[in-house]
Amino acid sequence: MTSFDDLVGNYLHRKHFLQTVNLPTVAPSGRSFLYMKNHKCACTTVIATLMSLLAKEQGITEEISMDTVHAPPKTVLLTGPRGLGDQKVMAAIKDPDVFKFSIIRDPITRTVSAYADKIAANDKQKGKLMRYLGKPADSNITLKQFIALLASDEGARDVDRHWRPQHQEISYGLIPFDYIGTVENIKPAMDHIVGTIFGADAVGQTVDTRRSMGHKTSSKELIETLTDRDFKNLEKAFGPDFEMYETVKANLAKVT
Repeated sequence: MTSFDDLVGNYLHRKHFLQTVNLPTVAPSGRSFLYMKNHKCACTTVIATLMSLLAKEQGITEEISMDTVHAPPKTVLLTGPRGLGDQKVMAAIKDPDVFKFSIIRDPITRTVSAYADKIAANDKQKGKLMRYLGKPADSNITLKQFIALLASDEGARDVDRHWRPQHQEISYGLIPFDYIGTVENIKPAMDHIVGTIFGADAVGQTVDTRRSMGHKTSSKELIETLTDRDFKNLEKAFGPDFEMYETVKANLAKVT
């Protein structure tokens, strides 16, 4: 049986692990759950949907915005060291009645999306990466250079959760997941998640933040610029993620 220390050892620190865990404050009508947040993998859509439906069941109103999605109110969701303790998390992981789920993504599109959204857009994550590299915050790094760096430098892969390996972020192989969906098939994934947690009547009430909050990164054009060398570097950087992704797709194909 996986211990709490085993799980924490998969992350940079205890706080990091607890910030990926999301539990309901009040048990929902269908089935309680544990959601492992995975950045750049529809996490805003998942959390916004959970917040909306949990609030609806409690008869309360919660604002759904980028701010609240990134720091959910404790009236609906418990996450991070302020909302969760070691024993509560482990009890949920061990409880067979708790629906344990996550969403993953093709490692290629996730990495390119992270670059476009966080590096090319000069977000704070670029500053973190440049500090790690010992360079000025306004230094430039191309997509090809970014991919090559991730392939050769394990520390660079750990700098930020938006491009950190997914199998580590969700504790794949350590948590007994009931369901893992994919971004590429997010509608059936969300329908399954919502139906399991809130019942069949709630299916279709997904809060798609790509539309409601404009939270969408266009990566198609960037992907088209990648060469064979870039793809090989991505495979080197994220080998276990590619294996996990193919396994999850194969498992989903068996039940559809």
